[in-house]
Amino acid sequence: MTTTIASQNHGRAIHNYDLLDELQDRYGLTRRETHDAIHQFLDDLDGLGDDVEVSRTPIEPGLLKHNPRDLDVYYWVEITDAAADSIREAFAATYAA
Repeated sequence: MTTTIASQNHGRAIHNYDLLDELQDRYGLTRRETHDAIHQFLDDLDGLGDDVEVSRTPIEPGLLKHNPRDLDVYYWVEITDAAADSIREAFAATYAA
């Protein structure tokens, strides 16, 4: 199984996703703080050599079709459930519930 999150795209609105809502509600952080922390912990896992990302799908595929060289693309990122669980554990170790 996998968990879907929105990619990191600084300066853009953050799309809703379940892991974001879950952790934001549990730890009382802002959407931006929660989203940034998810990606920081994900980067840490990736840096350890863990295979965390399964796939990427553009959130707005029609925009990419008409602008194929656009570098400012926002994606739905599928990560492993093990990675999502590690992110939850990192939140628990970092932030008081």
